Amino acid sequence: MKRLLILLAALVLITALPAVSARVLVLPIVHDTIVLQQSYAGDSGGTNLGFAGFDGVRDDVISAVPGIFSIEPGDNWSNFVGAAWEPVDTPYAIKNVVLAKTTPAMCTINARTIYQHGTPNVRLWWPLMYEPPGTTWRLSILYGTYAPYDDDGAGPNPASYVHQEIWEWQVEANPTSLQNLMALFRELPFATDEVPLISDEELYPVLQDLLSEFIVLVDNQQETEASLVLGELFATINDGCIPISPMDPAPTGPGTGIANSPEHPACCKLMADVDYIGSHGIFTPGK
Repeated sequence: MKRLLILLAALVLITALPAVSARVLVLPIVHDTIVLQQSYAGDSGGTNLGFAGFDGVRDDVISAVPGIFSIEPGDNWSNFVGAAWEPVDTPYAIKNVVLAKTTPAMCTINARTIYQHGTPNVRLWWPLMYEPPGTTWRLSILYGTYAPYDDDGAGPNPASYVHQEIWEWQVEANPTSLQNLMALFRELPFATDEVPLISDEELYPVLQDLLSEFIVLVDNQQETEASLVLGELFATINDGCIPISPMDPAPTGPGTGIANSPEHPACCKLMADVDYIGSHGIFTPGK
């Protein structure tokens, strides 16, 4: 009887509780997509079809790409050997090939030289992005000829006489190349966070506007005004340098700016180009 009274009391307590309306769980709708095209053929010539978010509607998804310095030796380096250009039959044999890449000091980056010896060891192409103006590639080719070949005075050369050809290429900069470089840095990522090298979206148009103003002043031969604007551009770039990828990948604000680490010296490169443009005859026709 006592157990029955306890059960009745519990039933009264339960029925006295306020009613709780049931909650309906709404399942989310998930759109699962794949981003595949992380690179495009350089000679595609069309829109970047399939790029996530644009679907080929715009054709300016990527407005600048890194350049490539390419050495094309052809058949046994014949494009670089003077003996191959002689009207007479002048066979030759490559003795050695040496490539030296010399990079001058740039901002916080020290000067350095890379040497490569022997035809199998010479890198034939180099991506161009962070090389400061004045960077040179010096290609030296030693080769021997097996027929008379006059290049050292009267009389034929002895058989297997060794000759040397030297080729040198040097990086320069101008306002147009700097415009493209800034567009490139606006689109390429800084380290693994995928934040652009120029991560401050409010800073980027300021840089491009200053450079455009400078170009107009140069065209109008306003040397003093152009120099002031170029100095302002240099200072603005310098103020925007950041050593690490932004911790908070916001479009603008604290922590954003222009990448400037040993692996990604974008800020140093921009300042080097501005300094070069200001020091190498900007008011000379053709510059």
